[in-house]
Amino acid sequence: MRGRYRSYGAVLGVLAAVIVAAPAVSAETADDVRVAVHDVTLTVDGEQATGRVYEPYRETPGDIDPRDLIVAVHGHAGSAADFPEYMGSIVRQTMAPLLTMDQRSAASQWRTGEWNVWAGWQDTVAATQWYRGAHPTIGRTVLWGWSQGGLTSGLAAAYAPPGTYDYWVDTFGQASDFVSWLEADLAGPGLRPEIERDAGGCTPVACAAAYAARSPSLLAGRIAVRRAILLHGTSDPLVPYSSSVEMRAALMATGKPVTMYTIASGRDLGGNVVPGEHGLGPVFFESGCAVERLLLDTEPVGASDYLIDIAHGVNTAPPAPPNTKCAS
Repeated sequence: MRGRYRSYGAVLGVLAAVIVAAPAVSAETADDVRVAVHDVTLTVDGEQATGRVYEPYRETPGDIDPRDLIVAVHGHAGSAADFPEYMGSIVRQTMAPLLTMDQRSAASQWRTGEWNVWAGWQDTVAATQWYRGAHPTIGRTVLWGWSQGGLTSGLAAAYAPPGTYDYWVDTFGQASDFVSWLEADLAGPGLRPEIERDAGGCTPVACAAAYAARSPSLLAGRIAVRRAILLHGTSDPLVPYSSSVEMRAALMATGKPVTMYTIASGRDLGGNVVPGEHGLGPVFFESGCAVERLLLDTEPVGASDYLIDIAHGVNTAPPAPPNTKCAS
């Protein structure tokens, strides 16, 4: 997912890890926290996997020992470069570095922006393990994916060693590779061939096991996080609301703690009341607020579900963190 209407838009070892300095993106807040952005290159499964990391600092990059980590997973047609200003603002608010991968690279057989959910989860977990290993002060890790990244991050949560992730925030993500294949035409004619390629070059009928292995709703029993938080809009034209309902049911059936945000309507950046759709809008911004609340200890992790429908005067969500844009 990039822009308003783009679609979704055993862990392999990391053989090498290199941070290459990129131009720093800096901004000051009341406590003078800035953000440095660095390119990341890892070797995963014998291929180059690229990404970036946003790190908070005050005087010089690296002068803050991170206590928490955010791992963001982009959607279809996206990359690690998506939404840099917004990612930086979350880092400043939470004082947590944010790590995000391209889900392989321009030099890989799995090109960034395509339906690379298998390579994507491997890159995500490998990068998480590498960064946490280099920063032993990190405690909590929040895994946050949107659209295709919701499915990919769900696979990362399912296949990662227990303890890798503490919370999973899934924003209008697909719950199943089977349903993603069936509904691929909602995103255009090019998506279904990509889904088939990722699954081994075949359809769900021919390769049911491969599709099952790529379906978080069928792997819910393996998702070992303290709580999953699902957010979805009821007017989503690309990934129907029923996808998160399916994921919620799967998590509940396996006894996993889950919270679901239903956004029927909310406010856009201009303050206009708009439907809960796919892309940069109320659902996405509420998910960013959920990430912030988790790390600021203001997300009620014992709660069940929330409804946001600003058009009808309904908003049961927790209060917005300071200086943030949420669905309301």
